[in-house]
Amino acid sequence: MQASVTPFDLPLLASSLAALSGVGPVTAKRLAARGIKTWGDGLFFLPARYQDRRTPTQVQALEEGRLAVVRGRVVSGGLLGKKGKVYRLFLEDATGRLACLWFRFKRAHLESFSPDDELFVVGEVSLGNKGEAQMIHPELYRAGDVGPDHPSVGRIVPVYPEVEGVGAGTVRRFMGELVQRSTELIFDPLPGLLPKDIYPMPAAEALSKAHQPNHDATPQDLDPDQAAWRQTLAMNELLYFELGLVLKRRGREASPAQALDPPGKLLAGLLAALPFSLTPGQQEAVGLIQGDLARSHPMGRLLCGDVGTGKTVVAAAAACLAVEAGAQVAVMAPTEVLARQHLATLSRYLEPLGVSVALAVGGGNGADQAARLAAAQGGAQALVGTHALLGQKLSFANLGLVIIDEQHRFGVHQRLALAAKAKSPHLLVLSATPIPRTLALALAGHLEISDLPERPQGPHKVGTMALEFEHRKAAVDELSAVLGRGEQAYVICPLVEASDKIEAQDAVATARNLARYFPDQRVELLHGRMEGPEQQEVLGRFRSGESRVLVATTVVEVGVDVPEATLMIVLGAERFGLSQLHQLRGRVGRGVKRGRCILVAGPNPGDLAQQRLAVLAKTVDGREIAEADLHLRGPGEAMGERQSGLPPFKVARWERDARQVPRLREIIAVWLKEDPELAGEKLAPVKKEAIRRWGRRLGLAEAG
Repeated sequence: MQASVTPFDLPLLASSLAALSGVGPVTAKRLAARGIKTWGDGLFFLPARYQDRRTPTQVQALEEGRLAVVRGRVVSGGLLGKKGKVYRLFLEDATGRLACLWFRFKRAHLESFSPDDELFVVGEVSLGNKGEAQMIHPELYRAGDVGPDHPSVGRIVPVYPEVEGVGAGTVRRFMGELVQRSTELIFDPLPGLLPKDIYPMPAAEALSKAHQPNHDATPQDLDPDQAAWRQTLAMNELLYFELGLVLKRRGREASPAQALDPPGKLLAGLLAALPFSLTPGQQEAVGLIQGDLARSHPMGRLLCGDVGTGKTVVAAAAACLAVEAGAQVAVMAPTEVLARQHLATLSRYLEPLGVSVALAVGGGNGADQAARLAAAQGGAQALVGTHALLGQKLSFANLGLVIIDEQHRFGVHQRLALAAKAKSPHLLVLSATPIPRTLALALAGHLEISDLPERPQGPHKVGTMALEFEHRKAAVDELSAVLGRGEQAYVICPLVEASDKIEAQDAVATARNLARYFPDQRVELLHGRMEGPEQQEVLGRFRSGESRVLVATTVVEVGVDVPEATLMIVLGAERFGLSQLHQLRGRVGRGVKRGRCILVAGPNPGDLAQQRLAVLAKTVDGREIAEADLHLRGPGEAMGERQSGLPPFKVARWERDARQVPRLREIIAVWLKEDPELAGEKLAPVKKEAIRRWGRRLGLAEAG
C-alpha cells in the first residue's frame, strides 16, 4: 500500500525535487532510487542525527572520537613524503596546534590557504602517532565567510541518511531550501484540539525543527527518538489514520444490509455433528457473530486465533447462519493451497447438512471458468477461492457474507473489491497470524475483535530448539531418526533458488542434496512458483505418505494438514518473523504424536537472532511471541511489510506509538459526541484531511 497523496493538503508538495536549486537530473534520479521524488517525500526524509557545531572548541580541550569545530590561524601547509600523496596543514589557536590531513584532495584548493589565514575547521578528532590531536579530511571555512547564517558553522547541522552519489552538503542545501519554501504554507488544524503533551507544536513547526533545529536546542531536541517534533509528526499520522478507521466504521454501521436471522437449524446440525465441543472462546464468537448477522447493518468482525484454536469451525458456523437465511457465502484465502484446504474442511462440515460448496481459483480452461461463474451465480451456496473471486466477470446471485482468511495478506482495496460484489455484505475476517492486541486495535479499529484463546482439542505443543549454523548436522541426524520411525518431515528454506545477493539456503538445492543423502526416501519440492495443479500433486503424495520429506518455502505456512508429519526443520530461521516461524511449526504434531521443530540459523544471523529464536524455543503462546517480535523488530519485519496491512507511515512506529492509540480514540469519541458530523468550524478541516489522506485506501466516501 503506497502513499499516493501529499502528506499535507498543499499541492506544492507534489512538485518534483528537480524544482529545487542544486537538484539536477542525475541527482533527482539518485534521490528517486531512495523513494524521494517530491517535495512531500523530501520533507519526511528526516535527519538520522545532528552535529552540534554551535561553539568552537579549543585545541587543548579536543576529545578523541568527537566531532569538533576549531577556530585558529594557519601555521603551515604542504605535501608530505617523496610522492606527495598526503597534504598536511597545521592550525593553531591560543592553546595548541592541530594537524589536518588529507589523503584525497584538490591541491589547488588546499594551497589557497596561506599562513596567518584565520579558518574554521570541522571534523572528527583522532590522535596521531605521538598522541597529538589531528583531523582527517576536515571541512575548511574562512573565518571571514562565516556569519550568523552560515550553513555549516555556528549552528546545529542535520546529518541525513546517505544517498548514493549525492554529497551530504548537497542534501543539506536543497533540504534547507525546501523547508524554507514549504513549511510555512502547511495548514494544521490539530493544535488546540489535541493536548500539548501528545501534540506539542503545529506540524509546520515540527518539520522546521526536525530539519533546522533552533540554536538553543537541548540534547532531547536533538534525539530523533525523543524530540517533541517527532511526537507531533507521529501523532499527526496516527490521528488521521484512526479517524479514518472511525469514519469507515460509522459508514458501515449506517449502511443497510440483509438481516441474516434464521431459526438456526443448520447451525444446530453442525454443532451436533462435531466430534468435540466448542471452547468458551468459540461459543462466545459464534454468539456474537449470530447477533451481528441478525442486524440490518453489515457485520465487521476480526476473529483472531492461534494455531489450532478452531477459526474454521467458527467460520463454518457463520456460513450455516447465512446459508439458512438464503444468502451466499464467499471465502477468500491468499493461496490456492489454503483455499483447497478450506474447501476440504468446509465441505466436510457443510455438505452433510445439504450445503453446496464450490472452488474458485485462477487459471484453468474455459470450462473451469464457466464453472466458477455458474457456482457464483447460484450453483453453490458457499464459494471458496483465491483472488479469482475478485474477477470482474464473477458475480453472485445473493452474496450475504464475505469471509477473508489471513486478512493481513490482502490489501484494503482487495477486501473492498470482494465486498463490492454485493450490497453491503457482512464481513468476517480471520487471522491465524497472532497479532499483538495493541497492533490489532490500531490496524483493525473499524472492526469488532473476537479472540479464540483456547484449542478445542487441547494444547498444541511442539518442542522447539535453536541450532547455530555450525551445529546444523544435528538437524540432519534428527531427520534421519524421524524417517527411521516411519514419520514425515518438512524442511523450510527462505529462498526458492540460490541468489547472488542473499546468502541463504534455497529449496531447490536443499531438496536435491537431501535426495542424495536419503536415497531410499522420496524427497519432494514445493514452492510458490509452481503451478497450482503441480502443487496439489506434490501435496497429495505427501499427505498420502508416498513422499516422506517435503522441502518447501513458506507456501506451507498455513492450510497444510498432514498428521504423520512430526518434524519441522527451518533453515536460515533468522530470516523469518517469529510469528511466521510459529505458524510453520504449527504444521507438525497435528496427529497423535508430538511434534518437534528445529530452527537452524544461517552463517551470519546477526545480534537479534539469538534473542528472537530463544523466545520461540521458550513459549508456544502465539500472542506472547507476536508481542516479542513487535518489540524486537517492529511490525514491518515481524509480520512482513508487504503482508502486514501496515499503513505507510513516515514517522509513527507501531511498537513505540500504538500505546497512544486508545487516547486518540477517546479524543475522537469526544469530538463525535460534541459534533456528530464533524461539520463545525474546528473539526470540519480535520475530517476533510482524514478523508483526503485515507479516503481511497479505506473506501471512505469523499468529503462533501
